[in-house]
Amino acid sequence: MSDVIKIEQAILNPIYKYSICTIVSRYDEYEVMKKSFVDKGFVNDCEYIIADNTIKNEFDAYQAITRFLKKAKGEFIIIVHQDVELVDDINVLTNCLNDLQLKDPNWALCGNAGLISYENPVFHISHKDLVERGKNLPTKVKSLDENLLIVKASSNLTISPNLTGFHLYGTDLCIIANFLGYSNYVIEFMLIHYSKGNIPSLKKQEHEFIEKYGEKMELGYVQTTCTQFYLSNSLKKNKFFNSKFIFSFILYYHKKVGYWRYFIFRKKRRVRTIYKYLFGGS
Repeated sequence: MSDVIKIEQAILNPIYKYSICTIVSRYDEYEVMKKSFVDKGFVNDCEYIIADNTIKNEFDAYQAITRFLKKAKGEFIIIVHQDVELVDDINVLTNCLNDLQLKDPNWALCGNAGLISYENPVFHISHKDLVERGKNLPTKVKSLDENLLIVKASSNLTISPNLTGFHLYGTDLCIIANFLGYSNYVIEFMLIHYSKGNIPSLKKQEHEFIEKYGEKMELGYVQTTCTQFYLSNSLKKNKFFNSKFIFSFILYYHKKVGYWRYFIFRKKRRVRTIYKYLFGGS
């Protein structure tokens, strides 16, 4: 019982308000970034954690964030690029997070740029030559840009252990948060970001991201020791394939006619595709 109490106290009573975490490849940029945080009030009740890549790439983003989420002792974990400077101060961020908590206590992740849906972005960020101010913030989004990510520590959010590189970790965190039942937001907290990212290297990493998430999100019939059912992200498909007649017919076909027919007709693309769609496999 004492161990349970200690765990609960550690979660409910973090040591710091904010943990500011950064992957550092250039100390000159990081010092400018850190100074802007200090100047904007992130001094007391704050800790600074870095993943040091100044000599060589000891950590990619996924490895670094795994360590940040484990090591950070703050109520809120700020994962921020080294090439930024704050415009707003600690009071603005605290007010934003308090308002977000009132609006949606079930949030886990927020930032300053993201997408609500396809080609429907929302930004509250400044570049050297452009300032974009979002409207009606906080706004719920499906993905967030990586220049600034703020994790609510009590959500116990994690990141994929089988992805690598320096891109799409914001999207990965958002997908995991959504899957766990949490939500993600763009908030009204302004900073200057001095880089627009490395698009060529992003394109290379997309392939791995698609491949790994394809494995994670394979759809089909689920069987447990107690029950079995069809599961997908489509309400219509779930209703159709879980109807008593369709479900019974497909399971009968699977058992009696069976997998051997799949191999006999493996050269027929339609049969192979339908079978894989329903039951998984290669």
